[in-house]
Amino acid sequence: MKNLQLIADKAPEMALQIISEMVNGKRTIGLDFTSDLKNGKVTIKEMIGTDDGSREFIEKITYDLYSGREKVPLIYKPLYSTLQDANFPKTMTAKEFGPVEVVFLQKYEGGEVKFGTIGEGTEKIVSFATYASGIEYDEDIIEYNQTWRVSEIGIAFGESYNKLLNHIHLYPIISATFATTIGGLAAQKAAQKAGTAQLIAYDTDLPTTLRNALQVFPLGSYMLINSADIYILEDAIASSMLADTTPSSVKKQLSPSKFIAYDGDEVEVGGITYEYTGVTSGDAYLIYPKKYFKEYIKHDLRVSSDDGDLSRLIITQLVGRARRAVYVSVANKYGAVKIKLA
Repeated sequence: MKNLQLIADKAPEMALQIISEMVNGKRTIGLDFTSDLKNGKVTIKEMIGTDDGSREFIEKITYDLYSGREKVPLIYKPLYSTLQDANFPKTMTAKEFGPVEVVFLQKYEGGEVKFGTIGEGTEKIVSFATYASGIEYDEDIIEYNQTWRVSEIGIAFGESYNKLLNHIHLYPIISATFATTIGGLAAQKAAQKAGTAQLIAYDTDLPTTLRNALQVFPLGSYMLINSADIYILEDAIASSMLADTTPSSVKKQLSPSKFIAYDGDEVEVGGITYEYTGVTSGDAYLIYPKKYFKEYIKHDLRVSSDDGDLSRLIITQLVGRARRAVYVSVANKYGAVKIKLA
Protein backbone atom coordinates (compact mmCIF):
# COMPACT_ATOMS: atom_id res chain seq x y z
CA MET A 1 0.00 0.00 0.00
CA LYS A 2 2.44 2.65 -1.26
CA ASN A 3 1.99 6.39 -0.82
CA LEU A 4 -1.74 6.20 -0.18
CA GLN A 5 -3.12 9.33 1.45
CA LEU A 6 -5.50 8.30 4.23
CA ILE A 7 -6.85 11.80 4.43
CA ALA A 8 -7.75 12.02 0.77
CA ASP A 9 -10.65 11.90 -1.63
CA LYS A 10 -13.93 11.19 0.17
CA ALA A 11 -12.59 9.23 3.15
CA PRO A 12 -12.63 12.03 5.78
CA GLU A 13 -15.96 13.33 4.54
CA MET A 14 -17.42 9.84 4.70
CA ALA A 15 -16.04 9.22 8.20
CA LEU A 16 -17.46 12.47 9.58
CA GLN A 17 -20.82 11.83 7.95
CA ILE A 18 -21.07 8.36 9.50
CA ILE A 19 -20.13 9.71 12.95
CA SER A 20 -22.71 12.49 12.62
CA GLU A 21 -25.41 9.96 11.68
CA MET A 22 -24.52 7.85 14.71
CA VAL A 23 -24.64 10.87 17.05
CA ASN A 24 -28.06 11.85 15.67
CA GLY A 25 -29.44 8.33 16.01
CA LYS A 26 -29.74 7.75 12.28
CA ARG A 27 -27.19 4.95 12.28
CA THR A 28 -26.41 2.25 14.82
CA ILE A 29 -22.98 1.07 13.64
CA GLY A 30 -20.01 2.70 12.01
CA LEU A 31 -17.96 1.60 9.07
CA ASP A 32 -16.88 -2.04 9.17
CA PHE A 33 -15.01 -4.35 6.85
CA THR A 34 -16.89 -6.08 4.07
CA SER A 35 -18.95 -9.19 4.76
CA ASP A 36 -16.44 -11.21 2.75
CA LEU A 37 -13.73 -10.22 5.20
CA LYS A 38 -15.93 -11.10 8.15
CA ASN A 39 -16.74 -14.47 6.65
CA GLY A 40 -13.09 -15.26 6.02
CA LYS A 41 -13.28 -15.09 2.22
CA VAL A 42 -10.96 -12.08 2.19
CA THR A 43 -8.07 -11.43 4.57
CA ILE A 44 -6.48 -8.20 5.73
CA LYS A 45 -3.45 -9.23 3.66
CA GLU A 46 -5.55 -9.15 0.50
CA MET A 47 -7.02 -5.79 1.47
CA ILE A 48 -3.60 -4.25 1.93
CA GLY A 49 -2.15 -5.89 -1.17
CA THR A 50 -4.83 -5.08 -3.78
CA ASP A 51 -6.09 -1.78 -5.16
CA ASP A 52 -9.75 -2.39 -4.27
CA GLY A 53 -8.83 -3.76 -0.89
CA SER A 54 -6.57 -0.81 -0.19
CA ARG A 55 -9.45 1.58 -0.81
CA GLU A 56 -11.59 -0.21 1.77
CA PHE A 57 -8.68 -0.39 4.18
CA ILE A 58 -8.11 3.35 3.84
CA GLU A 59 -11.79 4.05 4.51
CA LYS A 60 -11.70 1.87 7.60
CA ILE A 61 -8.55 3.44 9.04
CA THR A 62 -9.86 6.95 8.34
CA TYR A 63 -13.14 6.18 10.10
CA ASP A 64 -11.33 4.72 13.11
CA LEU A 65 -9.04 7.75 13.30
CA TYR A 66 -11.95 10.18 13.32
CA SER A 67 -13.80 7.98 15.83
CA GLY A 68 -10.78 8.34 18.11
CA ARG A 69 -10.84 12.11 17.71
CA GLU A 70 -14.51 12.16 18.69
CA LYS A 71 -13.61 10.49 21.99
CA VAL A 72 -11.41 13.44 23.03
CA PRO A 73 -13.35 16.73 22.69
CA LEU A 74 -11.43 19.82 21.63
CA ILE A 75 -12.28 21.89 24.70
CA TYR A 76 -10.17 24.89 23.67
CA LYS A 77 -12.40 25.74 20.69
CA PRO A 78 -14.68 28.29 22.47
CA LEU A 79 -11.60 30.35 23.35
CA TYR A 80 -9.95 30.49 19.93
CA SER A 81 -10.71 31.90 16.52
CA THR A 82 -9.45 29.74 13.65
CA LEU A 83 -7.59 30.85 10.55
CA GLN A 84 -6.73 28.21 7.95
CA ASP A 85 -4.73 28.81 4.80
CA ALA A 86 -2.38 26.46 2.96
CA ASN A 87 -0.33 29.50 1.91
CA PHE A 88 0.69 30.58 5.40
CA PRO A 89 4.48 31.16 5.59
CA LYS A 90 6.56 29.35 8.23
CA THR A 91 6.99 32.57 10.20
CA MET A 92 4.75 35.60 10.12
CA THR A 93 3.91 38.69 12.15
CA ALA A 94 0.63 39.06 14.00
CA LYS A 95 -0.28 42.52 15.26
CA GLU A 96 -2.53 43.40 18.14
CA PHE A 97 -4.73 46.40 17.48
CA GLY A 98 -4.16 49.34 19.75
CA PRO A 99 -7.00 51.40 21.22
CA VAL A 100 -9.68 52.27 18.67
CA GLU A 101 -11.05 55.80 18.98
CA VAL A 102 -14.26 56.51 17.10
CA VAL A 103 -16.86 59.21 17.63
CA PHE A 104 -20.23 59.67 15.91
CA LEU A 105 -21.09 63.29 15.18
CA GLN A 106 -24.03 64.84 13.43
CA LYS A 107 -23.38 65.22 9.70
CA TYR A 108 -24.33 68.63 8.34
CA GLU A 109 -24.72 69.48 4.68
CA GLY A 110 -21.30 70.20 3.20
CA GLY A 111 -19.51 68.85 6.27
CA GLU A 112 -17.09 65.96 6.46
CA VAL A 113 -17.35 62.65 8.25
CA LYS A 114 -14.99 62.41 11.23
CA PHE A 115 -12.76 59.36 10.84
CA GLY A 116 -11.64 57.33 13.84
CA THR A 117 -8.09 56.33 14.68
CA ILE A 118 -6.39 53.08 15.70
CA GLY A 119 -3.57 53.39 18.22
CA GLU A 120 -0.25 51.63 17.97
CA GLY A 121 -0.43 47.89 18.69
CA THR A 122 2.09 45.24 19.64
CA GLU A 123 3.60 42.98 17.01
CA LYS A 124 4.29 39.33 17.78
CA ILE A 125 6.04 36.68 15.74
CA VAL A 126 3.99 33.57 14.99
CA SER A 127 6.00 30.50 13.95
CA PHE A 128 4.52 27.30 12.61
CA ALA A 129 5.52 23.96 14.08
CA THR A 130 5.26 20.55 12.48
CA TYR A 131 3.71 17.93 14.74
CA ALA A 132 4.20 14.34 13.66
CA SER A 133 3.64 10.79 14.87
CA GLY A 134 3.71 7.30 13.39
CA ILE A 135 2.05 3.95 13.96
CA GLU A 136 2.88 0.51 12.61
CA TYR A 137 0.96 -2.63 11.69
CA ASP A 138 2.93 -5.81 12.27
CA GLU A 139 2.71 -9.15 10.49
CA ASP A 140 0.60 -10.76 13.25
CA ILE A 141 -2.31 -8.59 12.15
CA ILE A 142 -2.19 -10.34 8.77
CA GLU A 143 -1.41 -13.84 9.98
CA TYR A 144 -4.21 -13.88 12.52
CA ASN A 145 -6.58 -11.52 10.64
CA GLN A 146 -6.86 -9.31 13.72
CA THR A 147 -9.42 -6.76 12.63
CA TRP A 148 -9.86 -5.52 16.20
CA ARG A 149 -6.22 -4.40 16.31
CA VAL A 150 -6.66 -2.42 13.12
CA SER A 151 -9.45 -0.41 14.74
CA GLU A 152 -7.62 -0.08 18.06
CA ILE A 153 -4.56 1.46 16.43
CA GLY A 154 -6.56 3.94 14.34
CA ILE A 155 -8.66 5.05 17.31
CA ALA A 156 -5.60 5.57 19.52
CA PHE A 157 -4.00 7.67 16.78
CA GLY A 158 -7.00 9.99 16.63
CA GLU A 159 -7.21 10.29 20.43
CA SER A 160 -3.55 11.21 20.70
CA TYR A 161 -3.87 13.97 18.10
CA ASN A 162 -6.75 15.68 19.89
CA LYS A 163 -4.92 15.45 23.22
CA LEU A 164 -2.04 17.29 21.57
CA LEU A 165 -4.33 20.02 20.24
CA ASN A 166 -5.85 20.68 23.66
CA HIS A 167 -2.36 20.91 25.13
CA ILE A 168 -0.80 23.29 22.60
CA HIS A 169 -3.76 25.68 22.90
CA LEU A 170 -4.35 25.63 26.67
CA TYR A 171 -0.82 25.35 28.01
CA PRO A 172 0.21 28.85 26.79
CA ILE A 173 -2.50 30.27 29.05
CA ILE A 174 -1.66 28.05 32.03
CA SER A 175 2.08 28.72 31.75
CA ALA A 176 1.80 32.49 31.24
CA THR A 177 3.24 34.91 33.81
CA PHE A 178 0.75 36.77 36.02
CA ALA A 179 1.65 39.39 38.66
CA THR A 180 -0.27 41.30 41.34
CA THR A 181 0.21 45.04 40.82
CA ILE A 182 0.11 46.94 44.11
CA GLY A 183 -2.28 49.84 44.59
CA GLY A 184 -5.65 48.11 44.66
CA LEU A 185 -8.10 46.93 42.04
CA ALA A 186 -7.98 50.16 40.05
CA ALA A 187 -4.20 49.86 39.73
CA GLN A 188 -4.53 46.22 38.68
CA LYS A 189 -7.12 47.12 36.04
CA ALA A 190 -4.83 49.81 34.62
CA ALA A 191 -1.85 47.46 34.64
CA GLN A 192 -3.81 44.73 32.84
CA LYS A 193 -4.80 47.19 30.14
CA ALA A 194 -1.22 48.48 29.89
CA GLY A 195 0.26 45.02 29.32
CA THR A 196 0.89 43.27 32.64
CA ALA A 197 -1.30 40.20 33.10
CA GLN A 198 -2.78 40.27 36.59
CA LEU A 199 -3.01 37.71 39.38
CA ILE A 200 -6.14 38.23 41.48
CA ALA A 201 -5.43 37.30 45.10
CA TYR A 202 -7.98 35.50 47.27
CA ASP A 203 -9.95 38.06 49.29
CA THR A 204 -12.22 37.15 52.24
CA ASP A 205 -14.36 34.62 50.36
CA LEU A 206 -14.79 33.27 46.85
CA PRO A 207 -17.72 35.51 45.75
CA THR A 208 -15.71 38.58 46.82
CA THR A 209 -12.65 37.30 44.98
CA LEU A 210 -14.66 36.76 41.80
CA ARG A 211 -16.15 40.26 42.07
CA ASN A 212 -12.62 41.64 42.37
CA ALA A 213 -11.60 39.72 39.28
CA LEU A 214 -14.46 41.23 37.30
CA GLN A 215 -13.52 44.71 38.44
CA VAL A 216 -9.99 44.20 37.19
CA PHE A 217 -11.06 42.33 34.05
CA PRO A 218 -14.68 43.27 33.30
CA LEU A 219 -14.77 41.68 29.84
CA GLY A 220 -13.91 38.18 31.06
CA SER A 221 -16.55 35.51 30.45
CA TYR A 222 -14.94 32.04 30.15
CA MET A 223 -13.18 30.32 33.04
CA LEU A 224 -10.44 27.73 32.54
CA ILE A 225 -10.37 25.61 35.71
CA ASN A 226 -9.53 22.27 37.29
CA SER A 227 -12.50 19.89 37.49
CA ALA A 228 -12.05 19.64 41.28
CA ASP A 229 -13.08 23.30 41.59
CA ILE A 230 -16.31 23.14 39.58
CA TYR A 231 -18.61 22.74 42.57
CA ILE A 232 -17.12 25.45 44.78
CA LEU A 233 -17.28 27.87 41.86
CA GLU A 234 -20.89 26.92 41.11
CA ASP A 235 -21.81 27.44 44.78
CA ALA A 236 -20.00 30.77 44.91
CA ILE A 237 -21.74 32.04 41.80
CA ALA A 238 -25.16 30.80 42.95
CA SER A 239 -24.78 32.54 46.33
CA SER A 240 -23.31 35.79 45.02
CA MET A 241 -25.97 38.30 46.05
CA LEU A 242 -25.76 41.89 47.20
CA ALA A 243 -27.17 42.96 50.58
CA ASP A 244 -30.62 43.60 49.10
CA THR A 245 -30.58 40.10 47.47
CA THR A 246 -29.91 41.59 44.03
CA PRO A 247 -27.70 39.27 41.96
CA SER A 248 -24.14 40.61 41.83
CA SER A 249 -22.01 40.98 38.72
CA VAL A 250 -20.61 37.52 39.45
CA LYS A 251 -23.96 35.82 39.06
CA LYS A 252 -24.92 37.98 36.09
CA GLN A 253 -21.73 37.49 34.10
CA LEU A 254 -20.20 34.16 35.03
CA SER A 255 -22.01 31.00 34.11
CA PRO A 256 -21.10 27.33 34.71
CA SER A 257 -21.90 26.78 31.04
CA LYS A 258 -18.71 28.72 30.29
CA PHE A 259 -16.47 26.66 32.55
CA ILE A 260 -13.74 24.78 30.69
CA ALA A 261 -12.31 22.06 32.94
CA TYR A 262 -8.85 20.88 31.97
CA ASP A 263 -6.90 18.62 34.32
CA GLY A 264 -4.24 17.84 31.73
CA ASP A 265 -3.79 14.54 29.93
CA GLU A 266 -1.21 11.91 29.15
CA VAL A 267 -0.16 9.54 26.40
CA GLU A 268 1.91 6.40 27.03
CA VAL A 269 4.17 5.16 24.23
CA GLY A 270 6.70 2.36 24.62
CA GLY A 271 6.58 2.49 28.39
CA ILE A 272 7.21 6.25 28.44
CA THR A 273 4.43 8.53 29.68
CA TYR A 274 4.12 11.95 28.07
CA GLU A 275 2.21 14.31 30.36
CA TYR A 276 0.28 17.41 29.35
CA THR A 277 0.01 19.92 32.21
CA GLY A 278 -3.50 20.93 33.27
CA VAL A 279 -4.89 23.65 35.51
CA THR A 280 -3.78 23.32 39.14
CA SER A 281 -6.65 22.97 41.61
CA GLY A 282 -7.09 26.30 43.38
CA ASP A 283 -6.29 28.34 40.26
CA ALA A 284 -8.65 29.66 37.61
CA TYR A 285 -8.19 31.77 34.48
CA LEU A 286 -10.80 34.33 33.50
CA ILE A 287 -10.62 34.80 29.74
CA TYR A 288 -11.99 37.04 27.03
CA PRO A 289 -12.21 34.65 24.05
CA LYS A 290 -11.06 34.76 20.44
CA LYS A 291 -9.75 38.32 19.94
CA TYR A 292 -6.18 37.54 21.01
CA PHE A 293 -6.42 33.76 21.03
CA LYS A 294 -5.95 32.41 17.51
CA GLU A 295 -5.08 29.07 15.98
CA TYR A 296 -3.43 29.13 12.57
CA ILE A 297 -3.68 25.98 10.48
CA LYS A 298 -1.54 25.51 7.41
CA HIS A 299 -2.92 21.99 7.15
CA ASP A 300 -4.69 19.77 9.67
CA LEU A 301 -3.92 16.11 10.29
CA ARG A 302 -2.56 14.51 7.12
CA VAL A 303 -1.78 10.79 7.23
CA SER A 304 0.18 8.75 4.70
CA SER A 305 0.96 5.05 4.42
CA ASP A 306 3.97 3.30 2.94
CA ASP A 307 5.75 -0.04 3.04
CA GLY A 308 6.87 -1.33 6.39
CA ASP A 309 10.12 -2.79 7.67
CA LEU A 310 10.69 -6.48 6.87
CA SER A 311 13.50 -6.78 9.43
CA ARG A 312 10.98 -6.09 12.18
CA LEU A 313 8.02 -7.83 10.47
CA ILE A 314 6.22 -4.52 10.01
CA ILE A 315 3.84 -4.73 7.05
CA THR A 316 2.92 -1.06 6.75
CA GLN A 317 3.62 2.23 8.47
CA LEU A 318 1.36 5.24 8.92
CA VAL A 319 2.75 8.71 9.56
CA GLY A 320 0.53 11.62 10.55
CA ARG A 321 1.56 15.26 10.58
CA ALA A 322 0.02 18.68 10.97
CA ARG A 323 1.45 22.18 10.62
CA ARG A 324 -0.01 24.66 13.06
CA ALA A 325 0.71 27.83 15.00
CA VAL A 326 -0.87 29.37 18.08
CA TYR A 327 -1.12 33.05 18.97
CA VAL A 328 -1.90 33.92 22.60
CA SER A 329 -1.81 37.30 24.31
CA VAL A 330 -3.05 37.42 27.91
CA ALA A 331 -1.61 40.79 28.98
CA ASN A 332 -4.29 43.21 27.81
CA LYS A 333 -7.92 44.00 28.45
CA TYR A 334 -8.94 41.30 25.93
CA GLY A 335 -6.62 38.63 27.34
CA ALA A 336 -6.88 36.79 30.66
CA VAL A 337 -6.30 37.10 34.41
CA LYS A 338 -5.42 34.38 36.90
CA ILE A 339 -7.53 33.97 40.04
CA LYS A 340 -6.54 32.31 43.32
CA LEU A 341 -9.60 30.44 44.58
CA ALA A 342 -8.34 29.97 48.14
